[in-house]
Amino acid sequence: MTFGEKLKALRVKEEYSQEQLAALLHVSRQAVTKWENDAGMPDIENIKAVADLFDVTLDSLLREEEELETSDESRCWNISLACAAIGFVLGFLLREMDVGSSRMVGMCTLGAGLIGWALYDIALQLRKTSKR
Repeated sequence: MTFGEKLKALRVKEEYSQEQLAALLHVSRQAVTKWENDAGMPDIENIKAVADLFDVTLDSLLREEEELETSDESRCWNISLACAAIGFVLGFLLREMDVGSSRMVGMCTLGAGLIGWALYDIALQLRKTSKR
């Protein structure tokens, strides 16, 4: 996908019109049209603004062979894995202290992982709605 195709896909996914996107980026609607049609490229500051607005990496925007990759999505999974690891350790410690069973280790791991993922996802959604 070209930069223009990716920009249009992101804009449509977020349900922005070209006018709305132009206003958010402080450019003209004609500039957005030109970028989406691959008739021109934005300057680096506008490319960074697009990446920040849509929470995607610069690499995934600019490299033709890459699909769009959200920068926060990978963080969400990392936090989920960290919480799952904490849950595993907590469950294991409870089992060693004869407070719980092996089943509790699994439940703590799964529960903490899901809670971490959910909390970060909620924070992402709040951040996205506050940008609008």
